[in-house]
Amino acid sequence: MADGRKPTKRSAPTGASRPAAGPARPRRSRPSARVAPSPKAAGTSRPKAKLSTPPAGEVPQRKSGANRPGSDVVVRRGIVAGIVVAALLLVALVGYLVLSYTPAFTIAKVETTATKHISRASIAKLAKVPKGSTLLNLDEDKVTRNLKKNPWVGSVTYERRYPDTVRIVVRERKVSALVVMSAGDVVWYLGEGNVWIEPASIKVGESDSIDDLALAAAQKAGVMLITDVPASITPVAGSTVSSEVLNGVASYREQFGEKISSKIVSFSASSVDSIGCTLKSGVQVSLGSPTNISSKEAVLTQILEKYQGKLTYVNVRVPTRPAYRLVDSDDVEQGTGVTGTDAAQTAQDKSASNGSSSDASSSDASSSAASGDGDSDSNASGQDG
Repeated sequence: MADGRKPTKRSAPTGASRPAAGPARPRRSRPSARVAPSPKAAGTSRPKAKLSTPPAGEVPQRKSGANRPGSDVVVRRGIVAGIVVAALLLVALVGYLVLSYTPAFTIAKVETTATKHISRASIAKLAKVPKGSTLLNLDEDKVTRNLKKNPWVGSVTYERRYPDTVRIVVRERKVSALVVMSAGDVVWYLGEGNVWIEPASIKVGESDSIDDLALAAAQKAGVMLITDVPASITPVAGSTVSSEVLNGVASYREQFGEKISSKIVSFSASSVDSIGCTLKSGVQVSLGSPTNISSKEAVLTQILEKYQGKLTYVNVRVPTRPAYRLVDSDDVEQGTGVTGTDAAQTAQDKSASNGSSSDASSSDASSSAASGDGDSDSNASGQDG
């Protein structure tokens, strides 16, 4: 200044004396320490864990038992329970074995029921229940083998009645057929499973035919009749059939449907290639060896339906070339099926008595020739009149 005085320093105004200023500027806070740059800023991205949310309506999967708290306890309890069960079973087994060989349940009484062909006494005698056997250690297999020495015995069941009684129930073997043997007037029962049972008691008089009597007995019992078996067949009670021809008959019986089986009253079995049968109507059927059975059945059914009431003989040995014989007459009667009475012969007899000259056999021969089969089969069957 001009007067030489130093300028005085003004003090900043305070309080109300400070002049009004514009809007206050925000203050910046300076970092107290230098922060390392984030990975994102440095150019590297770190994957973030994402929480997967199940879609609406879907039940979230639970963690496995191994990862759930307390799963070890559950496993230990399961192991302990298994050990306890095994110990109880072992105790029960030991107790059963001990009781099996003690006289607690010794068999004192054997009860039986008679069947049609086996008496109560025979069953008890055959069973041979070992002395000292108990209800717990009875050897059922051995007793069953003893009982099956009688070929009528089919199956055996056992009922235990504590404390000391066993009841033996025998089911008889069912009869499958009556077989007329070639040697003498002998007829055998053939049981289910193709097992020989025993000879049938059929009384044959001087004027009786064994085939007729056997068929009557078979029909009464509701079983099949088999005739003309080879003389080489020698049945043994309780043994299984080993004859090829009888096994062939069994094949036909097993594979034929009900429609044909219900019409058959008997089989003839002179050889495996000459198996035949007789129907209830008296029609003779040549079947031959047990091959192509389903085809033979189909052809036979077709012929029987087409020529119902007109047939006397059908040959289906070769199903592709069947042969048959017809009766060229309206005077036809059904055969009896007992001895294979030929309807053609019946018609011829009636025609002769009426002065008719119609010859059924000529019609039969023409039918066989037209079908492409020879006369050898028809001659062998004895149905040419």
